[in-house]
Amino acid sequence: MSEKVILFLSELRDDPREERFLCPDGRTVSGVQTNEAPVRYLLRRWPSVSEILCIVTPSARASAWARFADAIRRTAPAVALTEIPFAEEEDFSAAPLERILARFSPGDALLLETTGGLRNTVMYLLLLSRVLSYAGISTAGAVYANYARRKIEDVSGSFRLFDLVNGMQELTAFGSVQTLRKSYDGAQQDEKISALLTAAERLQEAILLCRTGSLDPLMKQFSAALTDAEGCSDSLMRQLLPAFQEKFGGKLDTPGLIRWCVRNNLLQQALTIYKEKLPEYLLREREDLVRIAPDAPPPENRKNYQNEWEARFDEHLLKLGRNLRTSYYGYDPDRTVSERQDYVVTTLEHLEELLPHSYFHVCCSVMRFRSFLMDYVYLRALRNMVNHANDERTESQAQVLRYLESQCYRPPESLTAQEVRVFLLHSLEKLKA
Repeated sequence: MSEKVILFLSELRDDPREERFLCPDGRTVSGVQTNEAPVRYLLRRWPSVSEILCIVTPSARASAWARFADAIRRTAPAVALTEIPFAEEEDFSAAPLERILARFSPGDALLLETTGGLRNTVMYLLLLSRVLSYAGISTAGAVYANYARRKIEDVSGSFRLFDLVNGMQELTAFGSVQTLRKSYDGAQQDEKISALLTAAERLQEAILLCRTGSLDPLMKQFSAALTDAEGCSDSLMRQLLPAFQEKFGGKLDTPGLIRWCVRNNLLQQALTIYKEKLPEYLLREREDLVRIAPDAPPPENRKNYQNEWEARFDEHLLKLGRNLRTSYYGYDPDRTVSERQDYVVTTLEHLEELLPHSYFHVCCSVMRFRSFLMDYVYLRALRNMVNHANDERTESQAQVLRYLESQCYRPPESLTAQEVRVFLLHSLEKLKA
């Protein structure tokens, strides 16, 4: 790893005079034109600098290159000095940028001297820092020579702001805090921001690994950390937080988490969270839709891959049809699944008749509640196909899927990723109060 300086060389005035500049470290440095003093400061501050890349226009070459090169070679003879020719009418993103990128290797660090050059120099340097960051090359520092005040100013913070914005976008889109961690690396740590990044990191890990059992406390920690961060010491972070919170729909809950996964192409995670967490969300948090009787017993036939609420939803609600078939039609335990109507199909067909004899009181219309159940059964089947990498229906899925298709649901194995996204979001919209 080595540090490399990039600058736009300024044209030299007709009557250059040596000036002394106060540096951020409290010492002084001298130079006869705008680039010379800040480069000398960078060489002193980062003694391991291996190369200085000078972007040089024809006019700057004619007036300043020889003198600048001589001054720097006398200051640091071991440091390579590389000229990158650039004409004003040239496209900077073409040949000049390509030549600069060729001088860097992964792990190198970039130092920017932002004083000299054209009016749009800073934009070019910003472009450079962004492009290099994608190649694994960080911006270690940036300085500017304030000629009026005779000061070398550290402007690294201005470039760090772009890292902060990029980091917030990365956190919003992927749940990753890697860029934000780098953005705050070396800066004075703010406990509120640190807590937010840690909470986001833990939540992202649980989502990516489909650890649905730990999502509830992690969502609460993340929501609390997000609220606490409103009082952090970083003013830009405080300005960005409202927009960030809006992306998650305010306080994070199960539908919000599923919606975030869908919008960021984590479809397998979205389907898994929907299947395993939506029953608990409906039965514990949405009393405006359904209420469970206080004397409801725990589920008797809970499978080892089910949580309590998913098992209750499956046994006490989706399989109400078992009760109807036993009471009205009799039940022959020797008959195979393929020879009898599926329990869930019976429940969906006779829901209004069955609900008064269940552990549930539905507070919305039965038609609306039936729509929730059909969506859930449909997405559960789709999730099982996705997780098991199997686009063929199992025997236990066949009847219920044929029934759902008769209710205008598409065959799940024929859906595109975009159609899955649309269906999931539409299903979540139905849950809105």
